[in-house]
Amino acid sequence: MLPVMGTESGVLIIRLPADLDIAGRAAAAWAIDGFLAAHQSSPVVLELSDAPVSAATVSTIVRAHRMCGYADVPLAVVASNAEARRTLASIAAVETVDVHSARAQAVAKLSAALAAAA
Repeated sequence: MLPVMGTESGVLIIRLPADLDIAGRAAAAWAIDGFLAAHQSSPVVLELSDAPVSAATVSTIVRAHRMCGYADVPLAVVASNAEARRTLASIAAVETVDVHSARAQAVAKLSAALAAAA
């Protein structure tokens, strides 16, 4: 399943299955790369489904985080599942991934940063 994309308050929202497998990881990374290219300066929120987070999804998040870092674009991850947030918190110390429990929180933070930069 490929990620679904939309925008909200100037923030690019990419919905991503939390339970990606290896084949899904490649397709998702390719799609995310295309979304980032199309919305070059927009902050990005990766919104995970409610499933447990797979290793392939963590890898996809880290890759997206690095791509956004290279482009100097802020990224946040939304995981409503508490177990998923704990998993992501373990990588957040290394990758400085900004993890939220609700999309509204992430969008508000990123759109405020976007407004401050303007």
